[in-house]
Parts: sequence; structure tokens; C-alpha cells
Amino acid sequence: MKKIYAILLTLISLLLIGFILVGSFLKFRAAIKHGQERPVASKKVQQSVYTLDGVKFVNHNPAESVDFLPTTEKENIQHQLDKNKFSGTCLLVKNGKIIYLKAFGRANDATGKLNQINSVYPINSIQKGLTSYLIMQLVQKHRLNFNDKIGKFYPKIPGAQVVTIRDMLNMCSGYQLTRSMNYSTSDQGVLKYNLTHLKFNSQQVGKFSYQEVNFTLLAGVASMLTGTSYAKLIKQNIIDKLNLTDTGFMYLNNSQQPIGYNFDKNQWQPQKIKQYEITRELGTSNIYMSAWDLYQSLAALRDGALLSKQSKTELYQQSLKDPYVAGMYPMTQFNRMHGIGFGFESSVAMDSNGQTAVVLLTNHWNSQAMVQNTLTSQLYQIINHA
Repeated sequence: MKKIYAILLTLISLLLIGFILVGSFLKFRAAIKHGQERPVASKKVQQSVYTLDGVKFVNHNPAESVDFLPTTEKENIQHQLDKNKFSGTCLLVKNGKIIYLKAFGRANDATGKLNQINSVYPINSIQKGLTSYLIMQLVQKHRLNFNDKIGKFYPKIPGAQVVTIRDMLNMCSGYQLTRSMNYSTSDQGVLKYNLTHLKFNSQQVGKFSYQEVNFTLLAGVASMLTGTSYAKLIKQNIIDKLNLTDTGFMYLNNSQQPIGYNFDKNQWQPQKIKQYEITRELGTSNIYMSAWDLYQSLAALRDGALLSKQSKTELYQQSLKDPYVAGMYPMTQFNRMHGIGFGFESSVAMDSNGQTAVVLLTNHWNSQAMVQNTLTSQLYQIINHA
């Protein structure tokens, strides 16, 4: 009898082990099939804490790589990245889930320190899409209208009663700066400089011309109507709402941020960022993000998390003459967002619902590498047809 009991216990134990193994296998297969909603946090998490305009920013670093690509697509993507000598972080998203997240190259060529998947990079001009969202919020609250003249806020500037908020969002205002600011100052100081060095060409109203000053003045409008600094508006309305953990405003000697390099005279030249170069980019190009945070923020503008369907339609309203709308370039197959500066390049291709995306952040900018027009598009085509 004891022998029979022993045999039964053994059989029951084997069945339990079998159920556990089968369950683990099915869970693993499902993870591969459906992807992963966000990177898995590393057990070793370091924090970076700093304060700007009385606002506390806390960043975390690093997380772990993700790879759920089929072999053929993985090899194709790796080939494209290698061919372009890509250095930075590559994030691929399909159906709203991460299918690939990896870092390449060095954060510091001199020390050999490597880029991490949660390394933070200046997103440069992609920031203009976030400034556009702040403007859209004011429109939603009926405190602003796209047809309002900019003179409502800056009555003394040329063209004040001609140029509209929409003209500025779409870079067709006719405004440009006569020269760039070369000293550090406050946000109000930046606005004052832009207003006193503003040139207006009435013949260019309604015609696209990429000029940073449009979004600096729009950042000023947002602060003026809310009585809140631009940094605090970004923190409250984007970072906190989306629970972004690797986003903030640029500052010198950020240990999480790689060194930026430009390819010049056949070699990589490290770029020394000056404080005034950061300060003067109010509303335009002084935010840093990890690839995952950048995806989340841009997707939230398209998937209903931050903007309703109606608000999204209003903000991204495009005419045939507008190649640029509120921080993006609408394309046939995807929306393109792009930025260059400080030795960094940011390039994003994303569908109109924020569910499929390519996010490339590099700290080695080479004008011949074609990251903006070629690599991003190639990677998008690969994952979109996988």
C-alpha cells in the first residue's frame, strides 16, 4: 500500500511540474507574439535629481533591452543600422507595444562609455510639438483661438495685426530673427531679445519658412495666459500626466546625457554646449528625453491620452500649402518629426494614431548619414509590413 501511495505522489508531483512548465511556455510565447508594453526596469536603478524654476525633476536610468522581432526583420534592421553606423538608441513600436529597444555606440568616445537604452538625448526641434500641445490646451479652454492675431499678446511687433496663432504654428508667419542670442538670461529675457530682434516680411505670410522664433513667442503666449513658467507647464501637463521618468530640461554636465558629436574634417568632433545655447531655445529645442519617453509623449498626442479626436483634428489641420503643422511634417504613410542640434539628431516616424513608430536618437550627427530621410523611413517600412 505504501508503495502505491509513493507512486501516486510521484505522479501528482510530475503532473504539477508539467502544468507549471506548460504555463511558463505559453506565457513566454504570448510575450513574444504580443510584445511588451514598456521596458522592464533594471534592478540597478540610478536617479538624477535637479530643480528648475522651482520644479523638481527626477530621472531614472537604466532599463533593459527588448527584442521581439522575427529573425528576418531583425537582420534587416541590424543591417540598416550598421550601414549608417548608427550610434544612439533605437526604439520600434507596433500596435502600441515595444518590439525592439536597443542602444548602440558610445556615449563618450574618449572614455569608451556606451549609450544605454534609457540614455537621454536633446530632442531638439521635436519639442515644438509639445509647445503646440500647450497652445491647443488653451484653445480647448477657450482662452485662445487659432485665428487670434499675435498682436493680442505682443501689440508692438511688426505684423501684429496680420499674423495669426495658426500662422506661427505652421511656420508661415513671415517672422525671423536678425541674429541669435549669445548670452544667458531668464525666459523673460529670451522673449525680450526675440521681440527686439524680430524681422517681418509681409510677402512671406502664408508661405512656409522654418523659423524658431515662432515657437519661442508661442511659449511666451502660453506662459502669459496661464501665469506659469514654460518649464512648469511642461512638467504639469506632459511629464506628470504621462508619468515620464526620463524627461527634463537640458543642463550642463548631465551624467545621463551622452556627449554630442558632429562629423567634421573626416573625424568626430565633440560639441561643447554653452549655457546660453540652451537658454535661448525656449519652447523650441532645450528638452531632453529617452527614446521611450519621447514615444509616449508623441503617441499621447495621437491616441487620445492627451488630445481628443476633435482637438487632434483641429491642431493638425493642414492645407495643401502647409508641409509643416504644429511640430510635425505630415507624410503619406506616417507623420515625421525631426530635430538636429548640439551634436545630436532625433528622428521619429509615427502613424496618425501613435500605434506604430520608429524612434531614433543619436549622439553622433553626420549630415551624410541620412538618418532623417532614409534610415527612419526604411525601418518604418520594415516593421509596418512585418
